[in-house]
Amino acid sequence: MAFRDLRAAVEHLREANSLLEVAAALSPRHEVAALLDAVSRERGGAVLLTGVADHQVPVVANVIHDRTVLAAAMGVAPGELVERFAERVTAPIDPVPATEAPVLEVAVDDVDLPALLPMLTHYEADSGPYITTGMASILNPDTGAIERTICRMELRGRDRLGLALVNPPLADTYRAHGRDVEMPVAVTIGLEPATFVSAALPAPPGAEKMAYAGGLRQEAVEMVAGPLTGLTVPARAEFLLEGVLVPGEERDDGPFGEISGYSMVFESTPTFEVRRVHHRLSPLYHALFPTGPEGDLITALTVEAAIVPQLRRVYRFAGDLHFVPGTFGMSLVVQVAPADKGRVRGLLYHLLSLERIKKVVLVAEDVDPTDPREVEWSVITRVQPDEDLVVIGGLFGHPIDPSCRPGQRTARVGIDATGFERVGGRVKARVSAEAAERAAAALAQVAAGR
Repeated sequence: MAFRDLRAAVEHLREANSLLEVAAALSPRHEVAALLDAVSRERGGAVLLTGVADHQVPVVANVIHDRTVLAAAMGVAPGELVERFAERVTAPIDPVPATEAPVLEVAVDDVDLPALLPMLTHYEADSGPYITTGMASILNPDTGAIERTICRMELRGRDRLGLALVNPPLADTYRAHGRDVEMPVAVTIGLEPATFVSAALPAPPGAEKMAYAGGLRQEAVEMVAGPLTGLTVPARAEFLLEGVLVPGEERDDGPFGEISGYSMVFESTPTFEVRRVHHRLSPLYHALFPTGPEGDLITALTVEAAIVPQLRRVYRFAGDLHFVPGTFGMSLVVQVAPADKGRVRGLLYHLLSLERIKKVVLVAEDVDPTDPREVEWSVITRVQPDEDLVVIGGLFGHPIDPSCRPGQRTARVGIDATGFERVGGRVKARVSAEAAERAAAALAQVAAGR
């Protein structure tokens, strides 16, 4: 059953012993981010901070720290997640009008964003506090569709945020319509996991991302019109910020520590003047630590769900996929069954044609694609670089890849490390499975002091 809201997701994490609750008075400037970084590296799990200095609003972060969280949000077993995700995004369920709208419970007209929201300053070089989980909603005047995306939002004043609209369709809509007139904007913060992930999905012009959320949840998202803008938003979000993009008020955004692990500046992003804030009683503030597990997992999963169905149909010898952690869906390892080298090469070219992926390694079935040591061993012992490497240049790159050339151009590399025609007949040295089980039992006895 779908989570009704972010609060239900937090309660699920608590019951699953996956929530670390911290009452220490940590500053939103660097200290909260440092805690999130330490938790991500050392123990994992979500974090609820109830004592953020100078703020009454608790901060919840690392919510989607593991695929099991999104599986629970979709009501499926973790092993079914990718397959069900891929199916459900192609079967959207339209949102419905809400019978009640908790997000409108409190209205604030005297907008003071730094006082109201525990926005975090994440990294040493950051220009200041950022919202990292806000879903911006904008009406496209040409199509009548409400376009939505998750984008970083830089604090630019008491009632002003920078919106980094760098990806279509919102970027195109803003360039076409928002530079000379006030463009209404609604930003929601504090969405349950399936809705949040849906807002981050790439979508064609005119698509309603909240219908994707309904498909993932198998339950329509309840929506309410913002009182100031009329833009529909999830009724059970924690915060709603309404206002306009200010004509002519563009400035460079950043530096900010992006998911890529680099501090980045985006040029000439618009300024959002927040004219009213609504929020729930006793709201929660959802923060996403950019170099933590959430962003990396979401981006990898969305790419995986997009490519798996076609791979299963066309390249039936393609097996398990593994996105290398920390590469935000850009580095992929694929396990493949024995096949003609030409077909294997075709798979390699196909994967490199996909927009986000920058590096692909193909390995044989005797190599664990999740084990970096085995993958590297396969590359070293089964690859001849002059014949098994593919490099394609002049392609469009991702905006958060700092290595892109002017015009956002990049190259991509593929490695056929299967060794099907190189090491045929050679047997991989391996320890007996039965002996390994007995050895593990013996080590367990030693550890137990017996």
